[in-house]
Amino acid sequence: MGVHGHAVGVDFGTSTSLVAARAGRLPVEVVPLGRTTRSFPSIAGFRGEQLLVGEDTDDLSGDAVIRSAKRAITQNLETLSVAGRRIPADEVITALLAEIGRRAEAVDQPLSMARDLRLGCPAMWDGAQRQRLLGLAEKAGFPIDETTLVDEPIAAGIAWVMNRSLFYGERLEGRLLVFDMGGGTLDIAVLDVLSDGPGTEPEISVLSALGAELAGDKLDQAIAGDLTSDLAAQGHSSSSARRPELFTALVLRAARDAKIALSQRAEHRIMLPSRQLGQLPMLTYTREKLEEAFRPQMDIAEALVWAALRASRLTVRDNRSAADLRVLTPEALRGDVDYVLLAGGMSRIPYVERRLGALFPGAQVFDNAGVQPDEAIVAGLADTISYRRLNLHRPGFDFIIEWEEGGQLRQEILYPAHTPFYSPQQVLSGQSDLGFARHDRDFPGPRSGSGRLRVRSTSGEYLGLAVDNQTMDGLVVRFGNRMDFKLYCDGRILIRDGSGRALHMRVDRWPVIRGRDSGRLQLRSAVDREPIVPTGWYMDKEYAPPIR
Repeated sequence: MGVHGHAVGVDFGTSTSLVAARAGRLPVEVVPLGRTTRSFPSIAGFRGEQLLVGEDTDDLSGDAVIRSAKRAITQNLETLSVAGRRIPADEVITALLAEIGRRAEAVDQPLSMARDLRLGCPAMWDGAQRQRLLGLAEKAGFPIDETTLVDEPIAAGIAWVMNRSLFYGERLEGRLLVFDMGGGTLDIAVLDVLSDGPGTEPEISVLSALGAELAGDKLDQAIAGDLTSDLAAQGHSSSSARRPELFTALVLRAARDAKIALSQRAEHRIMLPSRQLGQLPMLTYTREKLEEAFRPQMDIAEALVWAALRASRLTVRDNRSAADLRVLTPEALRGDVDYVLLAGGMSRIPYVERRLGALFPGAQVFDNAGVQPDEAIVAGLADTISYRRLNLHRPGFDFIIEWEEGGQLRQEILYPAHTPFYSPQQVLSGQSDLGFARHDRDFPGPRSGSGRLRVRSTSGEYLGLAVDNQTMDGLVVRFGNRMDFKLYCDGRILIRDGSGRALHMRVDRWPVIRGRDSGRLQLRSAVDREPIVPTGWYMDKEYAPPIR
């Protein structure tokens, strides 16, 4: 394996942010961004009309501080609340990203000069959320292209794979479950890993990735609820405080401190600042109480782990529907996993490792990818090798329908890049036909005439299609009242146009599209003979099977 270039990764986190760099096969270097730590606190606040970021907010009162600004993208919020006023969320996020860039440049890692820069994002984000972060990063001075964004659990998995294969010389073959719990989201990915031996580049295929808003922020709120109840039992509440918003903010800050402290010891004493709130009693919070507060989230997290494993079987053509997979017991699924990687700051909590270790007693459980758990994502983003042999679980590019109308070329997006094929809830509920679909009136375009289906990278460049090695700019489709387009988890593509013609194609894995350098998208026919198209009345029936 030859020496490769220089890559820089940026993990813009809900609670903290990191930057890392790697040159060729050298170990990853995590850049010191914080004033006393390697991480940069992803917090902002206002002193009067001045927007402050990072440690500059340390002396602000709790209600003047903005935490978890990244969640505004996850929750599709346009504004954030601070000190009784609403602030544009994008303004805060851009300021945080710009400060990350300034600090990286101050330690000789200028992001604006990085030729291979990657930025992480939650697996649950859709195309619009990803484009929003890319736009803000570009505004902050980051060099952005269509391959900049990488799902955070995938990046963490890559860090682990490369650490084990490159620096330990292991021949990895099997399935890796990444459990990435950070400040804002829980992300779970199932990766298939295959290497030809020590010193070779492993091939990594993403079988499933999903996420939910279960993470550090929710645990902080649960602990804060316990502390608030303890104070109320002793006659102290936010309603009786001189500054209710400050009371709530300081209790939440104390909850965060307790969470961190209890990762190292069995109990933690809490004294809220008397100067701001008046004399309040000292509280004691134990690891046992923390685990009880955390238990409901971890119960849901376990259900999501099984959902991710069920979804991964759809990707590898298990020949069973989601309804069939839903009835598979944990005992039937846990054998799918050979390795477990715990990533994200929340993995430092011993309870997380105990719960995941109990789920997979036959798997090797790791909380180290050559770096600390909260640095695994940024280490993977800075990888210089593995993205060349990475196969995705859904398209990172748009499918476009185009047609002429009134002498003008019209276009609409049929499938937006990175749109999830399913939600965790759909897998949990056993929905029978998982995949991305557009049907009939939801299918864009006119009701007559013809057009083309094309593929476009997120940078706006069009790629050729190769179907059974026949190259073309796009697939001709005839419009009508009945139109179908379906992307299945196992790489099958179904297109049925208004003439009743059905096209069945398959891609083995969705490639990483790198603009015009990617050449074309390689597809092949999914059937050896022309399918028999059922009549319209039959396809209207609920029991009608999908065309195969």
